[in-house]
Amino acid sequence: MLAKAQLLQLQPEQLKARCKPGILTGAGTIRYSVLYLAGFLCLLVGLAALSAKEAQTVKIGRFSPKKYGDKPFFVTAKSSSKLPVTIFVNGPASVDNEEKVSIKGAGKVRIFAVQMGNDQFIAAKPAEVTLEVAEASLVVRAEDKKMKEGEKTPELTVTYKGFVDGESVKNLTKPAVVKLVETGRGKIIK
Repeated sequence: MLAKAQLLQLQPEQLKARCKPGILTGAGTIRYSVLYLAGFLCLLVGLAALSAKEAQTVKIGRFSPKKYGDKPFFVTAKSSSKLPVTIFVNGPASVDNEEKVSIKGAGKVRIFAVQMGNDQFIAAKPAEVTLEVAEASLVVRAEDKKMKEGEKTPELTVTYKGFVDGESVKNLTKPAVVKLVETGRGKIIK
């Protein structure tokens, strides 16, 4: 508690004090007021130091390039504070509770790692990695057909290989069309 300052009138013989370097000297109310003020300031500085939080960083581990149709993969992210990190994605992908990312299409996927902090650490700046997911390869092949000279042209068909994630020909905006083009250089088979 701070003492109330009072006007002091001292005689010259009362001002003779033994001074030692580094020691606060004085008499009466002034000495205690200064000591209390110094103690109060030390307490304030100490409380501020106790409430200060430590900084932390977050890093995302490396992973291989991805294409649409690849199996789900785990994202590893760590904070310098050793606190758990949460993963979020933006783009044609999703993430489950175990931080496994499933690719839902080709395009740009942004992966974020976040650590919100606690009583000891401030929130970390989110880490971000951009992943360019390549398109899946779809192979369209005309099926072999045989016909004899003079016969009607058989129905031409194709096979598809490479659909992913439950997709099929129904998901194509324009299915493949097969045409017979005569070049005049064909071989006659007997």
